[in-house]
Amino acid sequence: MTFTYDVDHVDGATVVRPEGRLDLSTYVPLRDGLLKCAVTGPSAVVVLLGDGFEFATPALMSVFSTVWTRVAEWPGVRIMLVGESDPHRAALAGGGAGRFVPHYPTLADALGAVEQPAQPQRDEALLPDTPVGALIARQFVRETCERWDLGDRIEDAVLVATELVENALEHTRSAPSLRLELRGGRLVVAVRDGGATPPKPPPPAGRGLLPGGRGMRMVESVSRVWGHSPWPGGGKVVWAVLGR
Repeated sequence: MTFTYDVDHVDGATVVRPEGRLDLSTYVPLRDGLLKCAVTGPSAVVVLLGDGFEFATPALMSVFSTVWTRVAEWPGVRIMLVGESDPHRAALAGGGAGRFVPHYPTLADALGAVEQPAQPQRDEALLPDTPVGALIARQFVRETCERWDLGDRIEDAVLVATELVENALEHTRSAPSLRLELRGGRLVVAVRDGGATPPKPPPPAGRGLLPGGRGMRMVESVSRVWGHSPWPGGGKVVWAVLGR
């Protein structure tokens, strides 16, 4: 059975309907597909589990818990499940993904539970694939934070943007895009580039003198959370959330 998923947009939410069999070969494509939907910033990603979707074992339903965990700190984005058939409702009620991910009997119920957030403030800059890109990024962050009255976050935002942009320039040789987004008092700094390789994580504690990863340790130290996700059409987005 071919595994696919249809994507629709309803009232600011992204509605996903997977079709096919969830097994070890389709677990990662579904996970990455849902992350792609979440990273574009909808109010929620609602997954409809109907007769066209089946799972090889209940344990594989953990894919939804994994996605929920990855985006839980992304301001204003929720992961929600709808069990449209009796087997899926029973699986969600029995635990597993249903213990963590909010689930509802109908799409209308799920959409009714989505809190419509205030329209986020958002600005984006396309940067050149040259060293001057980092300089432009710093200026863009300073001007945007001042315009949004975020003077207390300028230095941290500049540090994060500089590291993410310089990583993109050094490792992907592509022109990055820098996005700032203010949602619910939290500032998201996100850099999209054309490379698929994720950033190197910070070195373990006590090994800070080893080469590589030290810049991401600084990002980690000033961020509430940071992460990376595939981007629709190729490449990735690396993001960090600043603020309480």
